[in-house]
Amino acid sequence: MKKITLILLVAVLAVSFCACTKTSEGMSNDIGQYISPDLSLKIETGTLSYEERPSKTAAITKYSGLASEHAVEIPAEISELAVTEIAAEAFYHVSSVTSVKIPSTVTKIGAWAFAGCTALETIVIPASVTEIDEGAFYGCTSLKSIVFEGESLATIGNSVFHGCTALEAIVLPEGLESIGDGVFFGCAKITSMTTPSTLTTIGALAFYGCEGLDTLGALTLSESITTIGDYAFLGINKYFIVAPEGSVAAEYISKMTEEATESEDEDEAETEADGV
Repeated sequence: MKKITLILLVAVLAVSFCACTKTSEGMSNDIGQYISPDLSLKIETGTLSYEERPSKTAAITKYSGLASEHAVEIPAEISELAVTEIAAEAFYHVSSVTSVKIPSTVTKIGAWAFAGCTALETIVIPASVTEIDEGAFYGCTSLKSIVFEGESLATIGNSVFHGCTALEAIVLPEGLESIGDGVFFGCAKITSMTTPSTLTTIGALAFYGCEGLDTLGALTLSESITTIGDYAFLGINKYFIVAPEGSVAAEYISKMTEEATESEDEDEAETEADGV
């Protein structure tokens, strides 16, 4: 009887071992699901957690560091894996980071990756980055300067710089094709911007509340633009926006002006009617 029990116990353990075995890529179960290992790297200012991607690259998934304000340098390689991604929420609400050096191996900055980093003052986007996802720098209220290197970035997702109230210096790169909804929502200190010749799409409320664009030509739109979302320039004096004659952007601005004039006429008519 004891012999039978022992055989059964060994069999159960064998099945369990087969059901979940550790590999160099993490854990896999009996139906082939991938479970990422818990990996971390100690750097001078704190700890970077990362995951190995199926492409044999690494993605930074979380950072925890000093409570005092400090700069962070992300390595280009971890355990012989090229760091190609800063994953969603990796630095989410890390309020002590003043700057982050992103290596030239990174191609993607995930959604909300640096959202709420209220001490972040400057950021350089390397030429390798092709994608910045939704809300990546949302609410970075100390962010004053953004530098884009190269011409690989095609899309800036929705609300990427929403609420970056200190933002002043930014030059959008050539090669950029799309600006999402609310990208510069509330960035009232931006005083000038010229869209690149490659830009085709501006999302709804993209420049809402950019009151610093308050001189003629402060916002210059390119002829390449074919789509502009609702209320894209709400809060900017319509007469300060410049676009090539006959372009989609010029037509959009013209309609905005007509709508403003019609609204003023209606207000005047209502006032006169009330005075009768």
